[in-house]
Amino acid sequence: MKKKEIFNNDFLPNKQKELFLYDQYFKLFAKLFKNNLLPSKILLTGQSGLGKSTFAYHFINFILSDREDYSYDSKNFTINSLNRSFHLINQKYHPNFFLIQNLDDKQIIDIKQVKNMISFANKTSYEKKIKFILIDNAEYLNLSSVNALLKIVEETPSNTFIIFVHNSSIKLIETLKSRCIEFKIFFSNQEKEIILKNLLTYHDLKIDLNLLEKIKSYHDSPGAILILVKLINEKIIDMNNPNLTGVISNLMEFILKNKNNTNLNLLQNAIELFFFQELKKSNNKNKIYLTYSKVLKSLNLLKKYNIDMNNTFYEIKENIVHG
Repeated sequence: MKKKEIFNNDFLPNKQKELFLYDQYFKLFAKLFKNNLLPSKILLTGQSGLGKSTFAYHFINFILSDREDYSYDSKNFTINSLNRSFHLINQKYHPNFFLIQNLDDKQIIDIKQVKNMISFANKTSYEKKIKFILIDNAEYLNLSSVNALLKIVEETPSNTFIIFVHNSSIKLIETLKSRCIEFKIFFSNQEKEIILKNLLTYHDLKIDLNLLEKIKSYHDSPGAILILVKLINEKIIDMNNPNLTGVISNLMEFILKNKNNTNLNLLQNAIELFFFQELKKSNNKNKIYLTYSKVLKSLNLLKKYNIDMNNTFYEIKENIVHG
C-alpha cells in the first residue's frame, strides 16, 4: 500500500476554523474596528508558528461575514464551516479579499503579485463593502516589490485594510515597516503549551509525552512543533535516531519533495540544535562557530532570495558533514 504523502495543506491557516488564545488581540482589533480606529495598514509581527496568519483570517472572517448566514462566532473564536465568506476565501473567489504570499517554489514575493493587488485595491469594492488585503510572509517582499507597494500603502483606498504578517526572525524592509502600525504578537511558554495542546487535539494528532518534551528542544513555536509531530507520526522523521544529521537530511528531502518553504524555520532550528550539541563536545569551538556562521548565512540567503534550493542544501550538508 502506498504511503500517504504529507503536505502542509493540513495546517494552512485559512483552513483552521478554531482560534486559540488570541482572545486579547481579537477583542482589541474588534474594538478598534467598532470605533473606526482600526489602522488601514497593520503589521502583525512575531515568531514563526504562533498563529498570526490564522488570527488574520479569523478577524477578516469576523468582518466580512457580519451580515451573512453562519457568521463568525466571536464568543468561541470559531469560523462556521457553512459560512459563505469562509468558502469564497478558500476557493480564492471572494470579491473583497486579496491574498499575497510567496509561492511554494519561490523565496520572494514577485512584483507581478503586487501589481495584481494594486489593481484589486483600486477597483470599487463589491457592494461597497470593506476590502481586505492580506500579505502573508511579508519578509519575502524584495525591494522592487516594496517600492511597488509604497504608493498604495501611503494612499490606501477608503474602506480598505492591508494586513502584513511578518516572521520576526527575518528583517522586514524598513521603508515598509515604518508606514505600518505594528502589533507584536507574543505568548509566554505556558501559553504556547496551551496553544499546542489545543492544536494537537484539533488536528487529532497523538504523540508520546516524553517524545513531545524531546521535540520541544527543536523549537518552542506551537506551529513548528505541530508540523514536526505530523512528520514523526508519518515516519518521515525518526526522533529516536540520535544522529541529528539524519533528521536534517530528512527535513531537506521533505522540503524539496513538497516544493514548500514553510518548513525552513524548522530546518533552521534542527541545524541550530546540531551545532549547539557540537559546541558542547568539541575542543575547537572557533571552527564550529565558523562553520555554523557559513550554514546560517546560506540558509538566510535562501529564505530572502530566489536561490536554488538543491544547491543550497548540498552546501549545507557538506558544511555539516565535513565542516
